[in-house]
Amino acid sequence: MKILPETTEATWRFSSYAELSGVMRRAPAPTEIILLLHGLGERGKRIYRKLLPALPPTALVIAPNAPFPIERPKEGRMDYGHSWYFYDKLQKSYFTTQDLAKYWLRDLLQLENMARLPVTIIGFSQGGYLAPLVGLEIPETRLVVGLACEFRSNLLTSQPRFPLVAIHGDEDVVVGPEASRQEIALLKARGLDATFHQVPGTGHDISSAMARTVKEILEVYATRSL
Repeated sequence: MKILPETTEATWRFSSYAELSGVMRRAPAPTEIILLLHGLGERGKRIYRKLLPALPPTALVIAPNAPFPIERPKEGRMDYGHSWYFYDKLQKSYFTTQDLAKYWLRDLLQLENMARLPVTIIGFSQGGYLAPLVGLEIPETRLVVGLACEFRSNLLTSQPRFPLVAIHGDEDVVVGPEASRQEIALLKARGLDATFHQVPGTGHDISSAMARTVKEILEVYATRSL
């Protein structure tokens, strides 16, 4: 019987050609950039459609699709959503980390932000977990807003220089609002600018009430010197 030598798990990191698709709105003379990060199994178009009326008209809005496709079978055809990374809930570990997504998004902003405009990152659910990690890679980040997510304090290995705002529905049974509130408390204990907002009558979705809260938050921070 042929005996195979022992194998060793290996990981290779290298630069290569990358491509992200998605949707965007170009303003004639943009004063800022807003990067929208969708939830697990979704596409950029969904969060774009939900939030666009709440966003300032002078913003360049970018809503890319995550790099990993996910099959979504539908009647008579195959559809695809996307994932930013893959987390094994049973093993409580990452099968695919956030690294590829955050570095590709960093490179995307380098292409679209030659004028070095201030950047706001808004992420929903899985995109919200990712948002502060992307913010750390983009020097122009002025604000990160997470919708229906947790800001994992243990993943923020360096101190963000931007405020973190969590917006959560009080009826969310996918990511409970209390877990989000607890993470905000941990971040505040580290001296970070972190706030929590709860939206009544909203589950794990970007409701019209949540979109209005996003609009209000953006208006408040637009008047602040960050």
